Amino acid sequence: MARPIMIQGTMSNAGKSLLAAGLCRIFAQDGYRVAPFKSQNMALNSYITADGLEMGRAQAVQAEAAGIEPSADMNPILLKPTTDVGSQVIVNGTSIGNMRARDYFAYKRRLIPEILAAYERLSKEYDIIVIEGAGSPAEINLKKDDIVNMGLADMVDAPVLLAGDIDRGGVFAQLYGTVALLEQRERDRIGGLIVNKFRGDPSILEPGIRQLEQLCGLPVVGVVPYMDVDIEDEDSLSGKLSCGEKGLVDLAVIHFPRISNFTDLDVFYGISGVSVRYVTKVSELGTPDMVILPGTKNTISDLLWMRQNGLEGAVLKLAARQVPVWGICGGYQMMGEEISDKEGVESGQCRRIRGMGLLPLETDFEEEKIRTRSEGAFGELDGLLAALSGKCISGYEIHMGRTRIACQEGPAGTARRTRGRKEPEICRPMCYLLKGNTKQAQADGWNRGNCYGAYVHGIFDAPGIAHTIAEVLANKKGITLDADSGENYSAYRDRQYDRLAEGLRRSLDMKRIYEIMGLEEPGRNGPERGIKAKGETNLENRNSTDENVTDRKTIQPDTAHIQLEEVLPAEIECRSFEIIKEELAAMGKVLDPAQDLVIRRAIHTTADFDYADQLVFSEGAVEAGKEALRRGAVIITDTNMAWSGINKKKLAALGGEAVCFMADEDVASQAAAAGSTRAVASMDKAARLCSDMAPRPCIFAIGNAPTALIRLYELIRDGKIRPALIIGAPVGFVNVVQSKELILTLPDTPYIVARGRKGGSNVAAALCNALLYQTKQ
Repeated sequence: MARPIMIQGTMSNAGKSLLAAGLCRIFAQDGYRVAPFKSQNMALNSYITADGLEMGRAQAVQAEAAGIEPSADMNPILLKPTTDVGSQVIVNGTSIGNMRARDYFAYKRRLIPEILAAYERLSKEYDIIVIEGAGSPAEINLKKDDIVNMGLADMVDAPVLLAGDIDRGGVFAQLYGTVALLEQRERDRIGGLIVNKFRGDPSILEPGIRQLEQLCGLPVVGVVPYMDVDIEDEDSLSGKLSCGEKGLVDLAVIHFPRISNFTDLDVFYGISGVSVRYVTKVSELGTPDMVILPGTKNTISDLLWMRQNGLEGAVLKLAARQVPVWGICGGYQMMGEEISDKEGVESGQCRRIRGMGLLPLETDFEEEKIRTRSEGAFGELDGLLAALSGKCISGYEIHMGRTRIACQEGPAGTARRTRGRKEPEICRPMCYLLKGNTKQAQADGWNRGNCYGAYVHGIFDAPGIAHTIAEVLANKKGITLDADSGENYSAYRDRQYDRLAEGLRRSLDMKRIYEIMGLEEPGRNGPERGIKAKGETNLENRNSTDENVTDRKTIQPDTAHIQLEEVLPAEIECRSFEIIKEELAAMGKVLDPAQDLVIRRAIHTTADFDYADQLVFSEGAVEAGKEALRRGAVIITDTNMAWSGINKKKLAALGGEAVCFMADEDVASQAAAAGSTRAVASMDKAARLCSDMAPRPCIFAIGNAPTALIRLYELIRDGKIRPALIIGAPVGFVNVVQSKELILTLPDTPYIVARGRKGGSNVAAALCNALLYQTKQ
């Protein structure tokens, strides 16, 4: 079962989400399988998982920081406010309807089994779970039925780190007051305090920290600085939602009262010279280069809000002057001629209103919510942004509305003549998308002239989209943007997570945090970090009495039909390999004799038969690896977990050794100075030492970081190293597939590569051991 650590805060926006994301990144860098968890999240920013389920976007961001695919289990309850006193309730990724706040508070304890079931599923799959609380645990009016702070900590037996926000003032009162309002058993759960968002010299806090520790009887495990990292904010408390100053290229986003998924615009923050301004009144709008109508949880109410405060009229005037207007989801619905909610799906009120009339569309709301991931390409677009035509896009959709062309003739009936243009404008499909598991592309969204609208969230994130828009708008004004503004957004996000982790490593006592969790902090050469026996703990302020353990009744099921196979302990591995061989034969798979034991070892480690097809061997790779081991090879890994999994006794008998440089101080310093990752810096260090180890050959076993594999490719390409073998098995989503494909292009380097997204430190170690067990002294 996984070891939990919970981040609670003294208030909303104390920085819990960012701290949780940073810890997810750190634990993943240290070789652990880590997942985020938040039992109940109230947010308008949501995310659609690969299986079409809806979850809070903050946990999706934390999953991305951990290098794993987001799952609805990470956020089993999501509340999306629809009115000031009610929310749509989403359980396990699916909406169960709208509830008033009072009704939900009476209902929510029924959801505890769903919360615990989701947590248990994660706990079986991961080593560590980083849990985020909500608001404050000291909201004494809500404590009775708490399912998200100390109530949840009790349910899953999680130690707690309590964070206070010094940037908002009164941090010592925040932390002391919160601790003082807790019951003793709740105080006993707190392993440490964190002062978050500090600006300046932390030494001036020392007297206050010492007194705080004495008053609370708890250690301060870190003073975290206000970090300049560009990571998605969770919701409408975000500091990004301000009007701000105009840039060379000015994007005006209408800040609806119920704005949702405003993170769609985050990609533009990384482009030098582009400003993203959120406007709430006509005086703030001005004359932007493009207007964006973002998503909203209540399309009709927010359109009426625009109509009443004059913003609708101002946007229509800009559109008449050929300023591009782009609508996303709810904003796209507003651009049509009519919006109808006959069943009161949005807010419980049956309403029908006219739209802005920018596109000849009608939208009807239906009770069934569309939730899907989509990918495809823009169609042949018209207007100023025609340069986007044909470019690939991907994203996700979350909407109750169904939008269609308003006239019976379809697109042909939408033609109109406009001033300054010879040919008529006509509605064109905005994009063609593959949705969910469908294999046939569907037209989605519409474009006419300089008006663009679609349901896809994340539509600007794909490579080249945001930069093309920025360049087109800049060219129209006769200006040029900086050449440094073309970084891939995915790589940019990945770099931000590494910066966050590096900042937290410098400011948090990670050794103490690992102890609070009952784990040892990974050292230079990866000490054994086994999970402690049940009942052991390193918590100094934790009460181990029975009152802290949730009493659960155990149901004894009928097990008579379950037949156990009797196998002696010494024969389990042998029997496992026999089963693998039998099942491969049943699948009709015949393995190359030279590769057979290596492939079966990977399957044995993972119980995943896909490795029979996904492991790719260069010619003679197995023999090259065995020969290197006979010569006393040094195996260099990118995680301490991979280092731990290698049979070092067998390796030493052959005169070899295994090393991992990820936790070395000089590697951390080099990474920080170069603005790169530890994985890259550790490969550079390995390259410097390879010549010192001659004539001992080097085997690189990469099981986590694609950046390590990419750096290896560059070092080999540039002739700086010649490894005896590369084992390439990083796991994840960002540049994982690409890093492996680069290795497959190397003509003279032996390799064993787990093609695709699958892999991991355990796989890298298993492949090393498979070679070791075949190598004779």
